[in-house]
Amino acid sequence: MTTRVARIAMMAMLVAGFAACDSSKTTVIEQVPQATAGNEIAAMARLSAIGRAELAYQTESGGKYATLDELIQRGLVNDPKQGKLTGYKFEVNVTAHGYEATASPERYGISGKRSFYVDEQNVMRGADRNGSPATASDPQL
Repeated sequence: MTTRVARIAMMAMLVAGFAACDSSKTTVIEQVPQATAGNEIAAMARLSAIGRAELAYQTESGGKYATLDELIQRGLVNDPKQGKLTGYKFEVNVTAHGYEATASPERYGISGKRSFYVDEQNVMRGADRNGSPATASDPQL
């Protein structure tokens, strides 16, 4: 009996709430897509995986680093374009003494806001760079 009373009370509150609404004065609140946060988390995880793959490649190669394509071909990392939570573009640049890997939103503000960076120091960095790649000077995350 208590459950029935609770249901009736909830229905009454809903009806009262709808009756109080004035559709001529509706306020639209723009929301950020929920996928944005998921994409950012996935981008950081994939960038960390690239960092671990670089460490493994460096150990196997005697000190050299690899491009993203080389890491994928050797099976050290999955292609970051695969999977449901994409929305980020990944780049790996081999430098004279290491590598720089970045993840930037493909569609700034929709697929993500923050850009991420990791290098041979294996420190994740990131910031809202309006869709541009993150750099070594960005804050550590």
